[in-house]
Amino acid sequence: MKPIIKSQGVIIKTRDYKDNSKIITILTEEGLLDLILRGTSSMNSGNKKYTIPPTYVEYLMSQSSTISTFTEGFVLDNFNNIKLDNQKSLISMAIIEKILTFVNYIDKGRQFYEFCLNILKLLDRTNYPKLILNIFEIKLLYLIGIAPTINYCVICNGKDNLLFSISNGGTVCSKCSNQVGFDLDKNETELFKYLYLIKNDKIDESFLKIINDLNLNFDEIIDKYYEKHIDFHSKTKKIIKKVS
Repeated sequence: MKPIIKSQGVIIKTRDYKDNSKIITILTEEGLLDLILRGTSSMNSGNKKYTIPPTYVEYLMSQSSTISTFTEGFVLDNFNNIKLDNQKSLISMAIIEKILTFVNYIDKGRQFYEFCLNILKLLDRTNYPKLILNIFEIKLLYLIGIAPTINYCVICNGKDNLLFSISNGGTVCSKCSNQVGFDLDKNETELFKYLYLIKNDKIDESFLKIINDLNLNFDEIIDKYYEKHIDFHSKTKKIIKKVS
């Protein structure tokens, strides 16, 4: 008899597999897991609800030496607000794009899983989805090993009047910035640092409203940082910018 394993995870991708089946990709504490999900073609199928990412589930799988099978599940969070809102749906796709790209390069699997799950929960209930994406992208820098230096000047180690520089991978003091340039002024740098350091459990709507009212857009800075330091170009964010 094949062993049955019980676990939890977030379904983040599905693709067709043979007749009336799909391969679902689940983000778990151990990384990505591909499972066969059968009986997905019929509109009346109970498994249909597992085919639209993202979906947080508890599930049973029948383990196999090749690819295991999703045998039974229970939806813990369907993220309905994400699925019913076009902007949130696109932003969830941008988050999932980065998850799929970087998950295999991250050593702290459980931390990454809990971080991503929490971000999706925040996205589902917020009125400021773009800010949630920015926070996810800024915090992800640490997990994928390209965290910016934010507490001192990367050139002289000074700690006064710090300004953010993409090309230098962090902050530079005002004196050194005269030579190398900068991309964010002092106040913008302080806010970027705050978003990088804040704990997820401290993020609520009142906090996001305050940040939103400052009317600062970190999208271009974030995208350029990823491009410069890891040569990553988000296809999904290009779509978001076109429809915004």
